Amino acid sequence: MCQEFRLAMIRLCLGQMDSNSDSPFMTEPVKAWLQGDLRQLSTLKEALIFQKIVRTNARYMFTSLARWLRLVGQPGLVLTLNLGRCLVTKKPEVPEGLYYGVSATLDAYEMLRQFIDGTDELEGVLLVVLVPPEFLTDARRGLNRYEALKLRIWDEVRDRHYQNPLGALIRLSSYAADSSREANHTDRPAMANGHVGHQRVIEALRSGVPNKDVVQALGSRQPDIEGKFRRMLQRMEEQVSSDLPTPGLVIEGGFGSGKSHLLKALQYLAVKQHFVCSPIVISKETPLYNSVPLFRSAITNAIVPGKQGDALTEICGELNFQSPQYADFFAWAHRGQGCDSRLAATLYLYERMINDPELSHRLIRYWAGDPISNSQLKKYLQGCPSDTPYAFEKISTQELALQRFQFVSRLIVAAGYKGWILLIDEAEIIGRYSFKQRMKSYKEIAGWLGLLEKSAYPAMSAVVALTDDFQLAVLDEKQDSQKIESMSELSELSGGSFEAKDALKGIRFIEQTGDALIRPYDSMVDELYERLRTLHGSAYSWEAPPVSAVEKLASTRMREYVRGWITEWDLRRLYPNVQLDIEITEVRQHYEEDQEFEAPSMEESEGHHPESESEDPLMALALQNQSSV
Repeated sequence: MCQEFRLAMIRLCLGQMDSNSDSPFMTEPVKAWLQGDLRQLSTLKEALIFQKIVRTNARYMFTSLARWLRLVGQPGLVLTLNLGRCLVTKKPEVPEGLYYGVSATLDAYEMLRQFIDGTDELEGVLLVVLVPPEFLTDARRGLNRYEALKLRIWDEVRDRHYQNPLGALIRLSSYAADSSREANHTDRPAMANGHVGHQRVIEALRSGVPNKDVVQALGSRQPDIEGKFRRMLQRMEEQVSSDLPTPGLVIEGGFGSGKSHLLKALQYLAVKQHFVCSPIVISKETPLYNSVPLFRSAITNAIVPGKQGDALTEICGELNFQSPQYADFFAWAHRGQGCDSRLAATLYLYERMINDPELSHRLIRYWAGDPISNSQLKKYLQGCPSDTPYAFEKISTQELALQRFQFVSRLIVAAGYKGWILLIDEAEIIGRYSFKQRMKSYKEIAGWLGLLEKSAYPAMSAVVALTDDFQLAVLDEKQDSQKIESMSELSELSGGSFEAKDALKGIRFIEQTGDALIRPYDSMVDELYERLRTLHGSAYSWEAPPVSAVEKLASTRMREYVRGWITEWDLRRLYPNVQLDIEITEVRQHYEEDQEFEAPSMEESEGHHPESESEDPLMALALQNQSSV
C-alpha cells in the first residue's frame, strides 16, 4: 500500500482503540480526506499527509484500498460507473446534471484505459461500466473516437448469436429476442474453482491486455528483440557513469501482433534487473510532442523494483547522502550544465532539511512536476542558508520538463538503481496530429532514443512501439519524410532552427532501424494452442475440447488466434449443446488528423498545483458508497 494510505489506516486503527470523543488520532479528518470532503488539508499535517486525493495519486489509493479490503476480510470492491451522460450530444437548456463536452468525454475514456492497463495492481476490484448503444455508433463521442480504449475492449472475435459473459465488451439485447436460443442453455458457473493464476492468464488474453501472469506463462516469443533489449540494458549500465547516451529501440507490428505483450515482457525484464521502468501510452492526455504531460505520465506510471506507491517518494527513500553515487549527482546538479538552479536548490534543501517531512514532500512533488514559486523557494533557502548563491532565471515549462527528465534519471542512479527505461506504446497516434505537431513528435522520439547530443540522457533510454504500416501511411503517403528532409536542408543553408534536422534523425531511425515483430508461423501457433488449451482447462476445471474456429492463414494475427480459441472454449463450456458461429472482423487503424488530440486535456487546463486540483470524483464515490470497514 502507498505511504499516505498506510498513514491514514494507522490513524483509523488507533482510533478504534480510543473511546475519547476528542481523539488525538484525527479519525474524522482522515475519513473526510478519504471521502474528498476535507476542506483544510492543514489539519492532517500532524498525520504526515500533505496532499489531497487527486487525479495524480488516486490510482495508488485505489490499489491500496483494494489490498486493504482483502486484509480486513472483505472479498473486494465493485465499482459501477454509468457513462450515459458522456454520450449526451446537446447541452440541455434546463440543467439536468453534468454535461460533458467531447474533450471531457475523451478524458473519461482515457481514465477507463488507465484502469484496464492497471489491472495487475488492482486485485480484488471489478469495474462495471454501463453505456448506451451510442457508445458503439456515435462517430463524434463514441468508442471509435478513442482507439486506445477500443483496441482494449473491442470484440472483433465473437459468436454471431451468443454473448460471452466473460468478455470485456458485452452487448445486451432483449430477452424476447434471445429466449429461443437460451432455451437450450445448460446452467454452468461462469467461474470455476480452478487454478487462480491460470484464470488470470486466460482473462488477460481474452481481453487482449497482457499482464504479469501472461508474460510468465508464455514469455515474449520475440527472442531477437528481447536479446537486443538485454544488450541495451547492459550497455546502459556500463555507460551510465560516462554521460554517454544509450540508443533505444523501435518495434513495429500491426494491431494484434503482440506489441503490448512484448512491452510488458520487456518491462518485467528491466524491473527484474533493477531498472526503474515507466510504461507510457501516447494518447490525448499524453501527447508525444509535449514534454510536460509526457514527464507527468512517466513519473505517475513509474514502476520501482520491490516498491509500491508514489515512485519518487520510494526512490528518494533509498538515497544515501554519504554514497559516492549521490556525491556525483549533487556535483552534476550544481555544475549548471543541463540542470536548472531551482532543481539544484531543491536538492540542497532536501538533503539539509530531511527531518522536515512537509518540506521534503513538497520538494519531491516539485521534482514530479508540481510548481514552486521563486518566492517560496527563496523563503525556504533563508531558513537554511547555502554557501552557494542560487539565481533563478526564466525558463519555459517545456525546457523545465526536459531538465526534470535529466534530473530524475540521475536521481534514480544516485538511489542505487541502474537506470530509467521508458516504454512508449501506441506512438502511431502522432499520425493524427497536424504536421507541425508531428514534426515536434519526431524530434521528441529522436531525443528519447539517444540520437540528439544536446539532449542526451545517459541514465535513461526508451523503446518506442509503432504500427507496421506507419511508415507507408504517414512518412510516405503524408510525405512527412520528404517534407522534413527539405526543411532540414533549408534550415542548414539559412542557419535557422535545427528542429527539422532533429526531427529527421527520428524519422531516419524509424525507417532504417525499426525491428518488426515475428509473424505467427505454424510451429509457434501449434505450440501456443496446446499451451492455452492446457491453461484453460486448468483455470476452469474442465477438459478443453479441440477448437477450429480460426483458420491458419498468413494474414491471421496472433490476437485473432488467441481470442478465437479462448472465445470458443468459453462458449463451449457455458453452452455445451448449441451450434456456435464464431466471426472475426478486421480492426483497422486510421491516421486522419483530429484536432481533439491537440486540445488540452482537463488535467492540463486545470493545472497541477496540489491545492488547486479537484478531488478525484470516482475515488470519492467509491469510498463514500462502500460499506464501512
